[in-house]
Amino acid sequence: MVVFVITVLAMLGVYLSVSISRESSRNMTQAMSDARVALEAMRDTSTAGLPAVTATYPQGTNLASTFGLTSLNSESVTPTYVNQAADPLNVTVTVNWTDRGRARTASVNTLLTHR
Repeated sequence: MVVFVITVLAMLGVYLSVSISRESSRNMTQAMSDARVALEAMRDTSTAGLPAVTATYPQGTNLASTFGLTSLNSESVTPTYVNQAADPLNVTVTVNWTDRGRARTASVNTLLTHR
């Protein structure tokens, strides 16, 4: 009976560990997808020129609610760029969220040019 209980407890521990890892991985995948959604919207705006990108998506703005990206806990999606007049515009979109009480971050970087 003791061996059975120890085996069941060990299997339960492995199951919980895998479940937590799977949830964390799913959240990271969702964060990267959300960053790409924001970058694609910025890329589509760049047809009007790079000044339109920086005016429509100002640096430091939380874009999560703009695009309905609220599937992660306390999610914020923030674009940053060094020089808004640069061509190409070097844009980094950072996604921040809370995962099991810990702050998590994922970033995607790309260059936007006039089209």
